Amino acid sequence: MLKKLILAGVVAAAAYAAPASAAPIFSDDFNGENGGTGVLNYGTSTGSFANWTVTQGSVDLIGNGYFDFYPGNGLYVDMDGSTGQSGGSTTNATFGAGSYLLTFDLGGSTRGETNTVIVQFDGNTIGSFTLNSGDPLTAESISFSSATSGKLAFIQTNQGDNMGLILDNVQLSTAAVPEPMTLSLFGAGLAAMSLRRRKKA
Repeated sequence: MLKKLILAGVVAAAAYAAPASAAPIFSDDFNGENGGTGVLNYGTSTGSFANWTVTQGSVDLIGNGYFDFYPGNGLYVDMDGSTGQSGGSTTNATFGAGSYLLTFDLGGSTRGETNTVIVQFDGNTIGSFTLNSGDPLTAESISFSSATSGKLAFIQTNQGDNMGLILDNVQLSTAAVPEPMTLSLFGAGLAAMSLRRRKKA
């Protein structure tokens, strides 16, 4: 009976270990850019992002009353700037090898077409998202692991026409790990089982 109770405790501890917390290491809602004011071709012909470098085409910093397709969301990034070349942006920061959870908001273009954005880490594609025109700003997430360090990038793949997918609220977190207390309980259960076996012998 004791062995069954100990085993049940170990199983419960293992199950409890799953919902542990993740730790954010990067976050950007773009609201602090350009003094809170939108501008076209931001990061190329005008100004520069605090946390990103425009590495392909151009992007627009819009919202907050300026080409505000999603009112109430502050500033956000139109992934297809006003140069006719769809954009790509890469983080200035480099992140180490490990397991991560990436979350961000993505919304459709208002121009009437379907657009695709790919997400990369260290040059490797970790996700692809295709939205129709008018699709609402929606929370997206990607769980991924990398054996190498690298930068995070968002790249719109289709031909530019001055209006693309909308990107906002990017957050990168380290993957969740079991809480220390949970690990202790799990270890105590295993130790108790081992002790019970020795006593029987």
